[in-house]
Amino acid sequence: MNLQTSIIKTLAYFDVFNYPLTKEELFRYLYTEGTEKMDYTEFLDQLEQLQQLKHFQHRDGFYFLPGRSEIVDDRQNKVKIMEKKFKIAYKGIKKIARVPFVRAVFVCNTLSGPGLDDDSDIDVFVIVKHGRLWLARIFVTLKLSLFGLRRTKRRIKNKICLSFYLADDSLNLEKVAIENDSSAEALAKVDIYLMYWLAQLIPFYDPENLLSSLQKANIWVSKFLPNAFQPYDLIVKFKVGENGFGFKLKNFFEKVWQGGYGDMIEAQAKGAQQAKMKMNYMSVQNANDTRVVINDKMLKFHESDRREEYKRAWLERCGLLNID
Repeated sequence: MNLQTSIIKTLAYFDVFNYPLTKEELFRYLYTEGTEKMDYTEFLDQLEQLQQLKHFQHRDGFYFLPGRSEIVDDRQNKVKIMEKKFKIAYKGIKKIARVPFVRAVFVCNTLSGPGLDDDSDIDVFVIVKHGRLWLARIFVTLKLSLFGLRRTKRRIKNKICLSFYLADDSLNLEKVAIENDSSAEALAKVDIYLMYWLAQLIPFYDPENLLSSLQKANIWVSKFLPNAFQPYDLIVKFKVGENGFGFKLKNFFEKVWQGGYGDMIEAQAKGAQQAKMKMNYMSVQNANDTRVVINDKMLKFHESDRREEYKRAWLERCGLLNID
């Protein structure tokens, strides 16, 4: 795949979400399908030459598909919304971070994704110590509910959506891809949304750099997005540190609950939550797909999983642009 095709496919994906890219983002999220990796300087040189061909456009430092300049204004108008949601996320993640056995918390679906507007919720991804997934979830849920920060069916705007937990010994997410096929020839089988979801995780609380471990576990993404897994420089004010009485209490309970007694209350937490889940007759938890996953390694509750829809929209754009 040549650079021009890679750029157009990349812009086509982000166009689905009305999201133009800076040249730095275009390089970082460049979709290449396993072609040889180039360095940033070489990329910039070729990008400057390709700009003259009019297969894509740029304005105010942003790149986008032809005739889509209005999405630059859309992205700029959402800067204040994102800043507001980051502040709320930081407030909630400070509380989640103090829950025993929570090892990392990431904000997701914020750089580009469905429904980023003033009324949307805030998605977080929580990594938990293996063997304590159910216990951590019940305390995270109770804590955010107590402070009025948890998303519910009726309370959505600026609330934190707790729909994805993962054990720290099961970080490879390829198993939940909509098509578990990462061959470069099988374009229609690529879970493009999952790859970009992983590439755009923002670590608000990650004292042990589990982001690096997560990236290594999902190295399959690099076959398509070779530049995506880079350190994320989050604004310091949004980084949750480990200090104060709350973390001392967290360390205390982790020691108390690490052995047999912890196993017992983990089993009790699991039983109580599974019993409640079985009462949700409208759930797709028993469907033969990965929208909802419930086990001791992963708790994923994406009832309205739209990955297939976004993939089709991306492929349609590629088709309209005569890109195979």
